[in-house]
Amino acid sequence: MSSLVFCTDKNQVFVATDTLATSPDGSPLMFTSKAFVIPHLQLIICCTGIQGILGKWFIEINDRIVVRGIDHLNYHTPDILPDIYRNYKNEHGIPENITSTIYHFGFSEEEGIIHNYVYRSINNFVSENLPYGVGIKPECTINYEVQLPIDLREIMEKQRIIQQTRPKSEKVFIGGKIQAYLMTKSDINIYIWDHFNDYELTEKTIYDNFKGKG
Repeated sequence: MSSLVFCTDKNQVFVATDTLATSPDGSPLMFTSKAFVIPHLQLIICCTGIQGILGKWFIEINDRIVVRGIDHLNYHTPDILPDIYRNYKNEHGIPENITSTIYHFGFSEEEGIIHNYVYRSINNFVSENLPYGVGIKPECTINYEVQLPIDLREIMEKQRIIQQTRPKSEKVFIGGKIQAYLMTKSDINIYIWDHFNDYELTEKTIYDNFKGKG
């Protein structure tokens, strides 16, 4: 489960995620990157839901698929992602109700401007176009014009407050650090914007859980 905040227009993409990965029961499992940059395709991919699928998808794109760019990749994605999703869930015994959504943000090889696509497991990873603008997942009400990255911490703290009221089976767990990505036609920058106040406690819990499995 993840916090994902993004903003796109024709010329650039900004993406931010938290870094906390949890077990299906919500216990802290590890810190991880929830977005990957694929520079030769001028592409950023990211994920909400089951995080391990994103790593499998990155390897598939980088090592096994011959494509020119984001639009060419979009043609193949709906045929490949469902098998990766099913195989990963079967391999790790992940409950059926746990879903995953994959996002692609990148420069079109045909038009030279940003194209955005989303693929949802609940829709069998059919390709959907995303409009330009700000996206916040999971949703929370923001009553002002968002400024990124300035407002990232506040947005994600609001998400966490909302999620604390949800039943455990529906809760999105957000934590760790806030990792940000900015891609323009000529540059790709990745940096840590901030971290949550309970970062050190979460880190300790992760290591305690790991030791407990030994």
